[in-house]
Amino acid sequence: MKKSALFLLLVSIVFGSCMRNEYLVESDYSYAGTFKNYKTFDFMTEIGANKDSVNQRAAIEHSILRRMELQGYKYNKKRPDLLVSYKMFYGDFDFYGYNQPDFENWLVYENDEEAYDPVTYNMYEGTIIVILWDRKKRRVVWQGYATTMFGNPYQNEKYIKWAVRSIFDQYRIFGEDLTVRNKLNN
Repeated sequence: MKKSALFLLLVSIVFGSCMRNEYLVESDYSYAGTFKNYKTFDFMTEIGANKDSVNQRAAIEHSILRRMELQGYKYNKKRPDLLVSYKMFYGDFDFYGYNQPDFENWLVYENDEEAYDPVTYNMYEGTIIVILWDRKKRRVVWQGYATTMFGNPYQNEKYIKWAVRSIFDQYRIFGEDLTVRNKLNN
């Protein structure tokens, strides 16, 4: 009896530690986005960001800046193609996204008449959402989000960097600079 209770306790500890690392990382995109034309970006000025700590905003923005530049986009404050917005959430909420064809597969045929299939996600404290706006069309063309199911991740800079990196792993589009370099190397 004691052995089975000990075994059950051990299994629950192992299972519980695995659950602590469970994350949801997803993204949605607009069928009206002209992703192959985007080359530059800037950040949207957010009003009322006083709840986020300066360190959190700096960590998120720095991670986004690095990733966009690594993907070949140029930071440009004058008339950028994309405006980047981001937000960290301090409570649980439901988020409405879309069940869509794989982003890379859709980019091959770019059917802008594809139907949107709504889906609801349960988001948890510490969720980070990154939104890309087409400045000329004045609309959201892509959004990525990462949430964890346990803990208090917004106090951890490693979580912020991981979340932003994981979000941009969903956005596999490269700007002109990287495209040109890849063509020259081939």
